[in-house]
Amino acid sequence: MMPRLHRVGLHLRPMTMADAPAWFAYLSLPGAVEHTSWKLDGIEVLYPQIIASKPFDHDAPALFAIVDDLDELIGTVGFHTVWDAPRGGEIAYNLHPDHWGRGIASEACLAIADWGLDIRGYDYVEAYCLDVNLASQHVLEKCGFRRDELVRGLRIVQGRTRDFWRFRLTRDAIDAD
Repeated sequence: MMPRLHRVGLHLRPMTMADAPAWFAYLSLPGAVEHTSWKLDGIEVLYPQIIASKPFDHDAPALFAIVDDLDELIGTVGFHTVWDAPRGGEIAYNLHPDHWGRGIASEACLAIADWGLDIRGYDYVEAYCLDVNLASQHVLEKCGFRRDELVRGLRIVQGRTRDFWRFRLTRDAIDAD
């Protein structure tokens, strides 16, 4: 079963290699990866993520394209890391900057998190967010994720070791709301 968006005009589908040029193009825009650990030395950096994505294999990473009615890529969302015990996944998302601030990231993040918990049987979904990335923290909080822990020196961002907040969403937390 595929995760779905409820917004008219936007859909999720599995990523393909044909998406790489559009993905790389918007990730290369000023500010697009400012608050991430991405190191975009070339389009080839994206290929392993697309190849590793197997949305219908419950134990593999799952990367989805966020596309409009013309099948133009405006973002990605999915699990780049999956754990066996306890069962869970790390979610990540990004959008073309032209689409920021419209609630698209929140809707896509929640759709994939619910899909992971319901269809893949995850016990939890985690997300890591740079400590100064308030927009992404807001997305996660809007989706019901709870700020769990500040992980010091987790990843390198623009050549510097940086701190990231870990957010967590569990089925129990959703059922309690």
